[in-house]
Amino acid sequence: MRNTDSKRRPKVLLWLLPLVVIAGLIAWRITQKRAEAAEDAKSTAARKNAPLNVEAVPVARRTIIKSFTAVGSIEAPSTVQVSPRVTGRLLEILVREGDRVTPGQVLARIDPRETQANILQREAALAQARSRLAEARVTESSQNVGVLSEVERNQAAFATAQAQNGQARADFEASIATAEAGVVAATERVVAANATIRTADADIVSAKATVNNLRLRSDRYKSLLVKGFVSEQFADNARTELSVQEAALRAAQERRANAVATRDAAIATRKSAERQVTIARNKAKADVAVADASLAQTRATLRAAQANTSQSDAFRENIAALSATVSSAQAELQATRVLLTELTLRSPLEGLVATRLLEPGAVASPTTPVVSVASVRRVWATIAAPEETARRLAPSQNATVTLDALPGETFTGRIAQILPSADPQSRQFTVRVALDNSRFRLRPGTFARVSFITERAANALTVPPEAIKEAKGEKYVLIAGTDQTAQKRTVETGLSDAKGTAVTGDLTPDDKVIVLSQRDVREGQKIRVGSGNSDKPNSGDDRPKPANGKNNAK
Repeated sequence: MRNTDSKRRPKVLLWLLPLVVIAGLIAWRITQKRAEAAEDAKSTAARKNAPLNVEAVPVARRTIIKSFTAVGSIEAPSTVQVSPRVTGRLLEILVREGDRVTPGQVLARIDPRETQANILQREAALAQARSRLAEARVTESSQNVGVLSEVERNQAAFATAQAQNGQARADFEASIATAEAGVVAATERVVAANATIRTADADIVSAKATVNNLRLRSDRYKSLLVKGFVSEQFADNARTELSVQEAALRAAQERRANAVATRDAAIATRKSAERQVTIARNKAKADVAVADASLAQTRATLRAAQANTSQSDAFRENIAALSATVSSAQAELQATRVLLTELTLRSPLEGLVATRLLEPGAVASPTTPVVSVASVRRVWATIAAPEETARRLAPSQNATVTLDALPGETFTGRIAQILPSADPQSRQFTVRVALDNSRFRLRPGTFARVSFITERAANALTVPPEAIKEAKGEKYVLIAGTDQTAQKRTVETGLSDAKGTAVTGDLTPDDKVIVLSQRDVREGQKIRVGSGNSDKPNSGDDRPKPANGKNNAK
């Protein structure tokens, strides 16, 4: 029996010994965990009571400027259509598009042969009238022979003068009608061009909307392609559709530009036609006056012939009529000589040749301009500004202009015009900036970037935008107090730029606002200004984060 018990005892010990060891290890581990938990609790309490590391920057006092920049184009303030006062064939045109011209510079010449022949004819008529006057004065005392034949001759002349007078009046009405028809036709072209512009504006708005939608879709497909959610074919199709619609947008913009050019040309043609109406009316009136004078002269000559030539009064009337004939011939000769000078077309102003409308050999007329000259000593940089910007601009306000055609250069100008009404399609206002162009470097039609100062906050207190916090509709900043605690200051924000935001409130330039912290900062919390790693967050990220609680580090 004892032998059996002695054999069983070692087996029991073999089972109990591992259990005792395991129980000891478990007890030791529990004791260690409790010690670690106590140590962690002490460490957490120490961190909570320790000052929080923050970064702070001083409140800055400076001027904040808000500006507006838009892309427009250089325009000429005025363009003059140069046309002759008489119709004739062009011998030569001495300028081409883009040439610089000065006032009085010869632009073109018209064949003078027809006008020179008219001058010779008028000179002969004047010589004949003077001869008749001299003859009448010589024979004044003895002129009685051939009275009847003289009467008949003057009757025929009177009938001819009446016919010429009637023709002159008919020509008067016809020339006025023709000139006014030119005005009507030009007006119709202006109306048609405006309709085309409105259509093009609608196309541009539609194309821009389509381009924006396709651009968003292309960007979305590109992102999905990178993530492998769509095939490259989808992305290529989106880019192709975007390119097609961008081309359509450019085409619509080109159509609008062409329509604007057509409208401007039609307006210039209408103005020229209106001037021609005035010229035609004045010329027709002059022709009728000449015809009336000729009729009166022949009537007087006829009456003189019918009167008794022996009477001195009749002779005096005859001499007066012949004197009137001489005066009329002199006036016609002088008018024709003036027309000869008009055959040389000269520039009415200093500028650049905008268009060359005819070529040598073509027939020029008062209603057919030969060239157009743009006044560009001062030019306009024209842009479109939205309503909220336009109401902050004023005439004579300074502006800066840069051009892609002249990189690295900046031009200064002043606002010359702000149109009082907005474009009905874009709801934007046209603003024109006057620029000095005495060196003729700025060319109409080139792109220009125009910048204006729209708002200015002078001598304002500014803080970095990340220092501003908001809670329950109230904006505030936390400053580093002299007692090393975070102090709350309620503020109102104003203008902002890349460097900071203008604020008003209980702040001074001596204050320092908290911009970065390791954890959210509470009002009254102990802080230590400067960077440090002694109080690391549990996440293991020891980088300070903005005071508004957002870590912007990337």
